[in-house]
Amino acid sequence: MKKIIYLTLMGCLATFVGLFFSAPITSAAAPVSYTLYIEGKVSSAKFPTVVEKNTTLIPMKSVLSELNYTTTLDNQTKTITAKNSAGSFITVKTGSKKATINGAEVLLSASVKTMNGTTYIPLSAVQKLTGKSIGSDASQGIAWIGEKPTTAFIPPWGVTLDQIKLVSGRKLLIDEGEQGDIYILMYQVPGAADELNVFYKNKLAKMAFITDFSGSGEATELLGIYGGIYDSLTKTYGKPVEGYMSLNDNPLDQYLTLFADQGYLSSKWQAGSTTVSLLLKATDTGYTISMQYVNASVEAELNAALDALK
Repeated sequence: MKKIIYLTLMGCLATFVGLFFSAPITSAAAPVSYTLYIEGKVSSAKFPTVVEKNTTLIPMKSVLSELNYTTTLDNQTKTITAKNSAGSFITVKTGSKKATINGAEVLLSASVKTMNGTTYIPLSAVQKLTGKSIGSDASQGIAWIGEKPTTAFIPPWGVTLDQIKLVSGRKLLIDEGEQGDIYILMYQVPGAADELNVFYKNKLAKMAFITDFSGSGEATELLGIYGGIYDSLTKTYGKPVEGYMSLNDNPLDQYLTLFADQGYLSSKWQAGSTTVSLLLKATDTGYTISMQYVNASVEAELNAALDALK
């Protein structure tokens, strides 16, 4: 049972990804956000990586800081320099396609620009600066520096209600409704968990996969399932920002103690512009395990709109 339930939850993600990305969805010319990985781990940069006119742009200071570069601004020349302890450096100026990288003048693939109060440079500049491999995958909405990441599920934030319906033909619609700025679609997926889609102002903003174990499942077995999913999400998205557990040689005992003290187990990850949560809690009739994905850029507004419905 343990293996079947685990594969049910994780397989639901694969089902959704396969359905969505096989459909002919059109996209606007405006910049889109990508999840950036550095050496296989999700970047902790505060600003998103974006793609504009087929060029991947990264927030210079945040990303280069993760690569051990320190960024400074020359107020007189308005040039920005990032340098590491080994002497490797890049100097750029907002609005210019020219850069100096390790002493050589380089023509960048796009002009340096400011967005949301931070400086963006082309991802390709990092390859010239560090020698590390880079890449991007539009079908997954990811970009990377160094090691190519394993496939990580990030919902296609911003798609519309009609676009989600277009790729949900094999699912059974079990609930649908609208109130204010919120619209929900809930599907029962054959052989997988229930899928909840929450739209804010007609744009996908939250997605959850929920499996209910009413009247069945031993607590210890479900804690083992939670542990397996926790390990999988940690390998995919890195160390959780909340609910981190430095497990000992008897992780099940640790889970049992926490569950007894709290009445639930939860952990949260930050994957670029996505908040990922895992929750195990008791219900009146059994237990439920859920994985939740929220568009962090509208999370506060979404929660306020949901609270207003209560």
